Order: sequence, then structure tokens, then C-alpha cells
Amino acid sequence: MALACGPSDAVALAVEAERAGFDSVWTTEFSWRSATAPMAAIATATDRVAVGSAIAYALGRSPAILAAEARDIDELSDGRLILGLGSAQPARIRRWLGTDPTDIPARVTEVIESVRALWNLGEDPVSYYGRHVRVDIEATSGAYPPRRRDVPILLAAVNRRMLRVAGAVADGLIAHPIVDGSALRELVRPTLDAAAGSAGRTTAPLVAAMVIVVVDGDEERARRNAASQIAFYAQHPAYEPLMAHYGFVGASASIRDAASRGDWDAAVAAVPDPMIDRLSVAGPAGLVKARINARMEASGCDTLILHTPSMLMSDPHARASGDPSSTYRQHASRLIDAFAVSPRR
Repeated sequence: MALACGPSDAVALAVEAERAGFDSVWTTEFSWRSATAPMAAIATATDRVAVGSAIAYALGRSPAILAAEARDIDELSDGRLILGLGSAQPARIRRWLGTDPTDIPARVTEVIESVRALWNLGEDPVSYYGRHVRVDIEATSGAYPPRRRDVPILLAAVNRRMLRVAGAVADGLIAHPIVDGSALRELVRPTLDAAAGSAGRTTAPLVAAMVIVVVDGDEERARRNAASQIAFYAQHPAYEPLMAHYGFVGASASIRDAASRGDWDAAVAAVPDPMIDRLSVAGPAGLVKARINARMEASGCDTLILHTPSMLMSDPHARASGDPSSTYRQHASRLIDAFAVSPRR
């Protein structure tokens, strides 16, 4: 499950998820929230569950720092790390990360390649010279060896250029929450697999697919909360090709128009029922579990990451409570209970 919350809540929910039998937990990153710091804390608080990032910004750190953080987290977790990276949208790369947003696919490619080179830093020097990334570190005899010889690196991607990077140099893909099963089969997989084949890779890329999930006995409220997260994504023009694939161009235009005017209620109201049904699963626990199981079988993905909407913390009632994170915690705990395969103690 995804943990789109602060570090203390992420650790507590990760422990709950592990006790309930979840296979993996995934931290998230935003302008005010780190992916790697909670991963380190989760690594020391859990014993079995895989610890992933969905995602950490690939261009927000130097490759040397990113590799060092990953090595440390992998050691703390005893080899349970899955390093999920993403580029972010160009405007955020420039404004948030202070980095040049040009030639993003090449930059991300070089970050992944240089992190792999730096993973085994030690007795031998590491030199990597790309167009955008240059690393030259002398042999470091005092460096402790990594917990594993390699670390799995997944890449978040939506457009074809980034999908090709995921297939060619990463171990697989983290599919965006608004990529449904049909888009995965018809748009994503062909490009991903073709890139892997062209790169001479013999193992099919892994796919971890995210899906927006709201567990709530009040189905109408659950669907409204799901719609808020969908609107948050659909307001961005970068996802317009997906909206066209689904036949939601008109709806997404209405969402963008309302969001640009600052009328968030109208943006959420502009999300039609077919969009909610296609891009989320929302309602009582039994209904949600049945629909998620059906989606898992139909999607063809290797891992399904259940994503409780982070927009729950932006709800006016949640903010008025003085503890907006409590709403997210309650929803995330209900999700854990719905999919628990072992009783939580």
C-alpha cells in the first residue's frame, strides 16, 4: 500500500500493514515530504514487508547521495528496498527541485545508470560520464559493502519516452494511479516490453500498478473522496493522452477549467461517475475487496499498490479538525483491515 502521509503516520501504518499480511509498503514524496527518511524509519520498525518508494524524485538529489541513501536503507531493511524513482513534471523540476527540466529522459537514464555504478562503490573507483551526469569517485577502501549486489529500481512513467527509459534501464515500471488496466495493456506494456527487447534485456520488466482506493461504508462519500484525487491528477495537461484514451477529454477540460479558477468543489463535481468507476475503487469494504481482486486478475501487473487519497488531508472538514492527518489515518487503517490476511495484534 502507498503511504502518502507524514513520517510518523507512515511508520505506524507500515507496521499495521505488515501485521495484516501486506507484501509491500511504499512511501511518497512531495514538496514538503521526503520519501527516503520514512523508508529508513519503516525499515527499522518492520521485519518482513518490502519497503519501496512510489516515488522519490530522481532529479532532486545527486546520484551519489541517492545511491548512498539507498544503500543505507537497504542495509537497515536487510535487503527489502525497492527504489522507485520518478522525474516529476517539468514545472516542478524547475520550481521545486531547482534543476534544468530539459532532456528529462536522458537525465533520468543517466541517474539510474550512475546509481547502479555507485551501488558497489568500494575497492574500485567509480567514473561515469554522461551528457548531464558526471561522477568521479576514487577507490574508497573504508566503504562497507552493500547488503546486496544489486537493488531493484523501478521508474514511474506515463509518456512513451519515459516508458522507453523504464524498459531499457530500470527493472520495471510504477504505473500512475490514473493508468487503468486497459491503458496498461494497450499503451504501456507494448512500449515497455519493446524497449526492454531493444536493450537486449531477457527478463520482462516488472509492473507495479497503483490504484486509488477508498474504503467507507458510505459509498457516496467514498466516491466523492475518490473523485477529489482523480481531479487532482486530471487537472494536469500531462495526462491528457490518457484522458483521450478513456474518452474523458470533455470531463478533464471541465476539471482543468474549474481548478484554474480556484473552484475545487466544481473540479471534483466535474468528475463523472464513469471516470470514478474506471480510475478508482470506492465503497464498503466487501465491495472494494471484490473489485480490487477482479482488477488484479485483469491488469496483468506484478504488484498492485493500494493508494488511499492524499487529498483527504485537504478536505475542509479534516483541516477544521486541527489534525487533517487523522482523516487519512482512519481511511488507511480501514483499507488495511479490508485486505488483512492475518489478524492485527
